[in-house]
Amino acid sequence: MKTMLSILIAVCAVFFFSPAQAGHKGMSVHEMHAMMRLMDSALCEALEGANLQMFGQMGESGKVDKDLIERGTNMVKEGKTTILNILAGTEMKAIHKEGDYNQKLMLDLHALGDRMLHVIEEVEKLHGEALNQVSGK
Repeated sequence: MKTMLSILIAVCAVFFFSPAQAGHKGMSVHEMHAMMRLMDSALCEALEGANLQMFGQMGESGKVDKDLIERGTNMVKEGKTTILNILAGTEMKAIHKEGDYNQKLMLDLHALGDRMLHVIEEVEKLHGEALNQVSGK
């Protein structure tokens, strides 16, 4: 998990410090950064949701455990859905259709989103394994 987070941080650093302004077309760097910020927020939401899920799985909070797991599950789903919508939603389809954007920035944005989705999927996998382990006791 630490390795994946390190990779994600490295990708973010490359995205921020690359010579992005050179040769950009109609879609501004600001718009791309805005999309990245939304994805970043969604990733944080998903990871916080995973924390709530695992906290609830510990079974130490009585009746609140169910609420922790339910809220956490919703947060993970919402975070993942937000990233998917940014990468393949109406706005992104329109941008690709117009074709007036910096190709390298767009590729970097999609690569970053794919890595974020991978982190969320790994968290979902860990959650499933933990739930199976708790259920098996």
